[in-house]
Amino acid sequence: MDKPGARRWIYEVRAEASGHVGSFGVRHSAAEAEELRQEWVARHKAAGARYERHWVEQIETTGLYQVPSRPTPRERYTTRVDTTQQPGTWPTVHVDVLDGDDVVAGYDRNYEMLSTFEPFRQDGRTYALISPHYMATSVLDLQSGEIIASEELHPGGFCPVGFYVPDWWDLHDGTTKSPGSLHWRPVDDEWPVGDFGFVWGCVWGDDSSWKVQYLDLSAVRDGIIRRDDRFGYLKLATNPKLEPRDLIKCSSWEGRRRVVFAIETQHDLTTGEPIPDDEF
Repeated sequence: MDKPGARRWIYEVRAEASGHVGSFGVRHSAAEAEELRQEWVARHKAAGARYERHWVEQIETTGLYQVPSRPTPRERYTTRVDTTQQPGTWPTVHVDVLDGDDVVAGYDRNYEMLSTFEPFRQDGRTYALISPHYMATSVLDLQSGEIIASEELHPGGFCPVGFYVPDWWDLHDGTTKSPGSLHWRPVDDEWPVGDFGFVWGCVWGDDSSWKVQYLDLSAVRDGIIRRDDRFGYLKLATNPKLEPRDLIKCSSWEGRRRVVFAIETQHDLTTGEPIPDDEF
């Protein structure tokens, strides 16, 4: 953690060929960058590549965008779940939220847990998507331990089964470039910021597969969650062996945001024609 007012630097390995300067990696110390430069030179010389010059560029990054820290909220916070079930009733759970070994929040859910806990960060604060009621999404403030936003309940609501809020580290590896480096693109490389997410589940009675919807989290501090089905009726191909980021892949290029979903479809094996869901 940098001290307040401390100056910050990065060290970027650069090379020039035919008047074009390229970046080949960033390190946070001159020694690490020099080691990277030597490895890069040896590898490219063996491959026959020719560059007019190569060097380590020292760049001051004081006051620039700071890459979000590790561990991510998803890596940091866990849950401890106690399940209760009376004869003839659905299971219910009590959930303790843990930061390491410390309990920082707790809540009850009136159904089994499923995958309804997703910590995320926004504007320097950490939250979690949760679902105390099985027909609504809520947001838990992980500093105060209080629920600060919830969807309104209504008949036929959307029942959450899982959540995903893309973290910066889900889209970037933090090794090839850094704020201030040659190829840093603020509009792409300083995104996402935790102001949107995804929920998958079903409308009441339609639980043969999990549909995915969009969550607008930009106003959660004002107690507002907005959900919509802008993607249409998409059946997410969930798999317990995969992380949500393997099923929902976000990207940005020149400010245009994209998402790719792993979805389920069924087809006639002989003709290749799609088979409607009601013909299972």
